Amino acid sequence: MMKYLLYIMLILLVIPSIAICQNVIFFYDFNNEDAGKPPSEPWKVAVGEVEVVNLPAPTNKSVMITASGSGAGMTLILDRPIKIKTVSLEFKFMREKKWTVACEIFYVLNQRCPDNWSGICIKDSDNGKISYHDGAGWIDTVPLEDDVWHDVKLIFYLEKDRYDFYFNGKEMGNNIGYRNWGGLSGDGIDKFNVANVGDGGSTFVKYFDDIILYEGTTRNVAVESKDKLSNLWGRIKVSVSEDPYLKYSGGHRGTRFEKGLIPSAYSDFTRLSR
Repeated sequence: MMKYLLYIMLILLVIPSIAICQNVIFFYDFNNEDAGKPPSEPWKVAVGEVEVVNLPAPTNKSVMITASGSGAGMTLILDRPIKIKTVSLEFKFMREKKWTVACEIFYVLNQRCPDNWSGICIKDSDNGKISYHDGAGWIDTVPLEDDVWHDVKLIFYLEKDRYDFYFNGKEMGNNIGYRNWGGLSGDGIDKFNVANVGDGGSTFVKYFDDIILYEGTTRNVAVESKDKLSNLWGRIKVSVSEDPYLKYSGGHRGTRFEKGLIPSAYSDFTRLSR
């Protein structure tokens, strides 16, 4: 009995250190925001209608961005650029039907870029597919289904100005070049544009949630994929019936980033961004 108690004490000591050893640069699930209002600082509404909504539930909110012909989007700017390191961005995204004119989904760039359509660029295309820019032109990938949540992951290799793009756990492209990056080699990223921040002419309703940026290519903390647990065990994957990691090609692994199931402890890291 004493041996089992020692094992439990050891686990309780080790798990918290595992949970915080990875540098999470920021994480936003918007669950503590007021529905019907724009997201709070550090997010800035660039243009259009941007508000927190009770979707899919009041305890699991997201951000709705609505464009009615003049664009709509929000921006987050860091205090200083992230350079040299390898960092990953994950977020959830959904688009309603009846959109017109394809446009931006998520752009990551440097404030010194010549415009808001530079850097790492992901958009929906007029042909209904999700696309990325490889520095030379747009590359179409797979059809983008409306009215369902999608998982997007971008891995930035900032030491060489390249990135990998994953959509719903599948690699769409790797070692991709940045757009309009002349004179910015090695300058890093510090600006995050969500949806259409300045390019009018589009009509859409898009939702975003669980936006997280962290160092490395894999999130170290695996989370329970079906239920929120109220104690320490909620920080780790407790189910043995399924693999706790999504499999990516190229050797990358990502936790099953089920919507709304990230430990609230991550919210502490939002103070690192502005």
